[in-house]
Amino acid sequence: MEDTSGPWMKYFAHKEARDQQGQFMADAHLSLVKGRAIIAEAPTGLGKTAASLASALAAMEQSESIKKILFLTGRQSQHRIVIDTIRKLNDNRKDRQSVAVVDLIGRESMCGKLTIDRQCFCEEGVSEKARGGRRSQLKRWILEWPRHVEETVKNARIEGTCPYMCCIEAAREAEIIVMDYNHVFVESVSDSSLPSMSIDVGSSIVIVDEAHNLPDRIKMGLEMRLTSKTVKAARFELEEHQETLAYHGASPEALEETSSVLGWLRRVENGIFDWMDKKKKGLEGDDDKDTLVETGELLKVFTTAWESSLSKGNWNAGYRMMRRTLEQVKVEGEDEEEEGETFCSRFLSFMDILVRFEKSDAMAVVFDILGDEGRVTSCLLDPSVVSSEIISNSLGSIFMSGTLHPTSMYADLFGVLSDSSIQKSYTSPFPADQRPILISSDVTTKFTSRSEGNLNRIRGHIARVLDESPGNVAIFLPSYNMLNELVDQVTWVPASFRIKVETNEMSKLDVSNILKDLNNKQINTALVAVMGGRFSEGVDYSGGVLSSAITVGLPLAPPSSRHTATVEYFSKRFGREKGWRYSSAQPAVNSVLQAIGRPIRKKEDRAILVVLENRFFSRSYSRLLPDGLTTIPSADPDMTGRLTRRFFARYP
Repeated sequence: MEDTSGPWMKYFAHKEARDQQGQFMADAHLSLVKGRAIIAEAPTGLGKTAASLASALAAMEQSESIKKILFLTGRQSQHRIVIDTIRKLNDNRKDRQSVAVVDLIGRESMCGKLTIDRQCFCEEGVSEKARGGRRSQLKRWILEWPRHVEETVKNARIEGTCPYMCCIEAAREAEIIVMDYNHVFVESVSDSSLPSMSIDVGSSIVIVDEAHNLPDRIKMGLEMRLTSKTVKAARFELEEHQETLAYHGASPEALEETSSVLGWLRRVENGIFDWMDKKKKGLEGDDDKDTLVETGELLKVFTTAWESSLSKGNWNAGYRMMRRTLEQVKVEGEDEEEEGETFCSRFLSFMDILVRFEKSDAMAVVFDILGDEGRVTSCLLDPSVVSSEIISNSLGSIFMSGTLHPTSMYADLFGVLSDSSIQKSYTSPFPADQRPILISSDVTTKFTSRSEGNLNRIRGHIARVLDESPGNVAIFLPSYNMLNELVDQVTWVPASFRIKVETNEMSKLDVSNILKDLNNKQINTALVAVMGGRFSEGVDYSGGVLSSAITVGLPLAPPSSRHTATVEYFSKRFGREKGWRYSSAQPAVNSVLQAIGRPIRKKEDRAILVVLENRFFSRSYSRLLPDGLTTIPSADPDMTGRLTRRFFARYP
């Protein structure tokens, strides 16, 4: 029996909880009041946003220790859903105090162009007194009613103030802050952004939406690259910094310290060039495109450069001196790859990772060749080294997604202990017979089985679905290479369809325009995109705009040194079977599930879902699918066409 009478209902944005939504609220609330994490595999349509907010607000009311609710999501479209939900909640609470929320995105997106030291031009020419008044006025406006970030930016332009800084100030007083994962789970961002908002994770509830994306986002936060050109550019910056110090009459001690670090950096520049040259020659005679590097081997280039310099003190003292010096470097007018970041700061970030993970198996360092230049990349293998501490420090957390499957895997990836968490899978509220899954037995994207005949059969399956579908069809492939192969010739697209193809250069506006095209009832669209791309996640295909969704193959990680290291790491930590599942198979299967889940957004929606990959008939992959899926085998394109026609005859 689902409990819908708990304290969370006073914060629920709707009159009644549907299906398992009430159970999710009860489970989440229980977890939060105990300071635990809940990992919830909650399908589309369950109403995760409203349920999680209600549970968190009820827990907050019951505990004086909880000061903030941090709602983290990776896409701006999901921000909008949260704000609209809180608006509806506040409408229902007219006799009570409104819930205050701040919608925050990246400073670049809110302010536009930034200066070298990451200051904006929003308040250029505005006096300090006027600036304070304008910010205070906009802050009050933000807090009085839930505002979409676009509305805040527009109003700030009119008022002549900075939307980002006003949101930062408003966040200090708000109960809920909606922001990107990076603000909490990427140290280089959280170390500055959270204190500016007076946020302490130790007194907050953390809600992570679309949490299946979090492991990769955490890894990206510690992915740094170093080339010999980067070291050379950092040396140029430091030389200019030294000249600036001398010009402004810096102390002899400051000049001596800068000179010591500069001498060290010059030796590092020579050492890195020689080291990379040897690595390049080693790869040029090998079939591999990259190679793993021992962290200690690369770090030795830096320590040797220090020990052979004229500077005094051991490496630890030198490292502290190096950090102090490089952190001070500011270079005006630098042509940088990333605005607001110096080459010195990039070099320092890479150094910090080497030192931090010198003795850890959780970080791999990979050497490859980009063009004619050697490059090293830091690759975090285990996101739990970052997330586990954050989760344990928070006063409770909710991780939710329709593809947190299995929840036990994500508990391991997040570093959540079983005795401090609830792991739960909820059933879909949508009728299974309105979303059947056809699985083809005659095609695959397995490398050893690829052929022109196989590709033509894939085109045949797609053509039969297009022939029998009364509306738009989305087709998702594992990679841009396979996408390009598919659309190399498009005779398989019926005349009644136009084709829209995703590219990796598409802007947000391009994506928005294609989504608008899907609502054009005059002609149907065949949307060809990639799994894990712009159209397969975080896009709202509302109103039943998709009649069918097709996935082609499995988006398995391509062979690489990083992937090999990941498999070995997880195999060592969790056993060989889980090593393969966590690093390769399950993420690929979940990407397929994400893609075929795009058409069904409401109970009234219906769509046929087609999986073109015969590996799902093997136990290795079939057991990775969630229970309760309605799957139908299809032996060939003609059978796929017949089954599609029969489905739409029943559900026109």
